[in-house]
Amino acid sequence: MKKLIAGSLAVLLTAPAFAGGQMYEQQTTSFMGWDILPYVAVRGGATYGNLNYNFNNAKESVSQNLYQLRAALGLTMYETARFEIEGSFFTKGKDTKGFGNLDNVEVTSSNIELMANAYMNIGHFHYIQPFAGVGAGLAFIDTKASAAGFEDKKDNTRFSGMATLGLAMPFGCYSVDVAARYNYIDVASGMHDFSGDIGIRYMF
Repeated sequence: MKKLIAGSLAVLLTAPAFAGGQMYEQQTTSFMGWDILPYVAVRGGATYGNLNYNFNNAKESVSQNLYQLRAALGLTMYETARFEIEGSFFTKGKDTKGFGNLDNVEVTSSNIELMANAYMNIGHFHYIQPFAGVGAGLAFIDTKASAAGFEDKKDNTRFSGMATLGLAMPFGCYSVDVAARYNYIDVASGMHDFSGDIGIRYMF
């Protein structure tokens, strides 16, 4: 499933290369009274993750520092709202904790997410545009705890929800976006991710 998601996003993101590089005013189309503009986006940043994990009849909070890459295909509607499908790829997280009578238990996780996101501009500004967003989707996450011959390994597909606040800086058919995100994954006893990223949107 992870390979299928990665391959599909690669195809979607290369398609706009054949669409030309005209400016916003030349490309906007109207549908049911809404001005609509498609876009692709690539974002990168860092994440602090907190995974509540049960192992050996004990629960611990596992902290993980991750890097992330996000790729999205979406639509801007009337310069007010955006809707997109986004794939998120995270580096492997790792931490060592004690669980009950077991010390130095290594807990690792790897994660790919497929999300549907909606964003709304806050006010209307020309150079720097604040926005807020929510998202929901699926996380394809592998978790493993191992120590002294004991191992607990799981391959999970779980619900994921996200809330976002950010700033967009548009220029021509591009926009630079800076965002702070909170992401919850319904895995183990709950995974909480706090992220910051910067990205670029290309509107075609």
